[in-house]
Amino acid sequence: MTAIIGGLIAGATRGIGSIIAGLITAGYAFTFLDLVAGKKETNYFSAMFSAFTNRRLIPVFLTWLLQTIFVLLWMILLIVPGIIKALAYSQAFFIAKDMVDSGREVQATEAITKSKQLMDGHKWEFFVLQLSFLGWAILCIFICGIGFLWLRPYMQTTNALYYRQLAKDQFRTSAADVNEMTNNLETM
Repeated sequence: MTAIIGGLIAGATRGIGSIIAGLITAGYAFTFLDLVAGKKETNYFSAMFSAFTNRRLIPVFLTWLLQTIFVLLWMILLIVPGIIKALAYSQAFFIAKDMVDSGREVQATEAITKSKQLMDGHKWEFFVLQLSFLGWAILCIFICGIGFLWLRPYMQTTNALYYRQLAKDQFRTSAADVNEMTNNLETM
């Protein structure tokens, strides 16, 4: 659904549409992260646009922009390094959401850097997880793309659960909790 909406927006508005589509994709990821966390959202369609609200616009935009630039630069080198970096940066939106929700400020490359650290040693595992959807995607293509209406939410839910299992609550701590932990470490 977001791919269709994003594609229509990108086609209608050229470059600006790509930015809007990237932010909607982030909102889509946020929606499923809230869904797997058990938050009851009454309107999932409006939740897709959550990247535009709650102080998220600038951090999500910068994360999307830098992530896109970095992956494209790695892809120019060779395809394989680009894929590896895309896997390393794959959790950046989730991390940015958790950090903003906990009241922390997200710097331009902070979510990307933390995603690289989080995915260290887990890129192959995540790659295999994504490959597990390949058969379903091929089947969806054969039935004129209708199956993607079910496959995309299934994939996004799986990705959100993977992130939550991998990161646990390490990015959900509030700014006050981080300051308190830092103060406790300094006094030791």
